[in-house]
Amino acid sequence: MSKLSILQNAKSISDYPYPHVIIEDALPQKIFDELYNTLPEAYVASKVAGPDFSRRAKYHVLNEDKWPITNLWKDFFEYHTSRQFFDEVINLFGNHVHKLPIPPAKIKTGKGKAASNINCYLDCQFVRHDVIEEGQSTRTPHFDNLMEIYAGLLYFKRHEDTSIGGHFHVHDQKEQPKVDGQNNAISNPGPIHNTATYKNNTVALFLNNRYAIHSVEPRTGKQFPRWSINIIGRYTKA
Repeated sequence: MSKLSILQNAKSISDYPYPHVIIEDALPQKIFDELYNTLPEAYVASKVAGPDFSRRAKYHVLNEDKWPITNLWKDFFEYHTSRQFFDEVINLFGNHVHKLPIPPAKIKTGKGKAASNINCYLDCQFVRHDVIEEGQSTRTPHFDNLMEIYAGLLYFKRHEDTSIGGHFHVHDQKEQPKVDGQNNAISNPGPIHNTATYKNNTVALFLNNRYAIHSVEPRTGKQFPRWSINIIGRYTKA
């Protein structure tokens, strides 16, 4: 397994309430520190803000030489959009993948939506959430696009950021989710079952479905922009 893989220190997954894994100290510290110290702050901050207070820069855009990222970042994005990483995710979740609408052996992966002759695209992106009003959440309880197979994130928290909160919550959703708003936000979230703390070098990754409800805890105190790397595998068609 590559030293760049966010899964290299994954242990047993949590089966309940949906398959997920939370990993602390996911990357070797030297590699994480270099990535942290070379986050492209000005470039990502210049992106147009989305509906969830985020500014995003995707791999298949950053793959052009003109964008200001280091070779290590390029290698990181390249690895996490590779078939090798996709197979790591599939192997990690073991028996749970038999529920996928397309058997893993028949999934043909490619990098980004523009890839040809595929039925699943892999992507990786910088995500920078702007500072928002204290007590607000960048993402209230929701489920992801149902074309998504898996989603993962790697947290980067500025050393000077002393805010409290911002954690990733896994919800125990027994009732049918009631969609109420944009981005599959729901009005009847179940209780929090597990949490990935918003701190450096922490990973949360899950297999997606309509009951895979998750949210971001509001922050209090002096905030700085909230950084993470988002890593996904998504069907081009079901």
